[in-house]
Amino acid sequence: MKQVSVDDIQKEIERDIEMGKKMIDEGKRLLEEGKYKLDESKSRIKDLGDEAGIKLKEFEEKYSDEIDYVVKESEKALQETEIFIRKYPLMSIFAAFGFGYLIGKLLRK
Repeated sequence: MKQVSVDDIQKEIERDIEMGKKMIDEGKRLLEEGKYKLDESKSRIKDLGDEAGIKLKEFEEKYSDEIDYVVKESEKALQETEIFIRKYPLMSIFAAFGFGYLIGKLLRK
C-alpha cells in the first residue's frame, strides 16, 4: 500500500482549487461573451422590427385604396355566400361535398 503524506494531499487540493478558479474564470468570460452577443442580437432584432414596421406602414399608405377595395369585396363575397347558402342549403351541401371530393382526388395524385 502506498503511503500518502499530508503535503501531497495539500498539493493535490491546491491544484484542484487552482483548476476550479480557472474554470470559474472561463465560465465568467463565457457568460460575458454570451451577454454581449445577446445584447447585440436584441439590438439587431429591434432594428429589424422597426424597419419592418416602417415598411408595413409605407405599404399600407401606398396601397390603402387597394386594401380597402379587397376588404370590401371580401365582405361582399362573404355576404353573398351566406345568402346563397341560406337560400339553397341542400345544393350548398352537395357542392361542398363535390368540391371536397375533387380536392381529395387531386391531393392523392
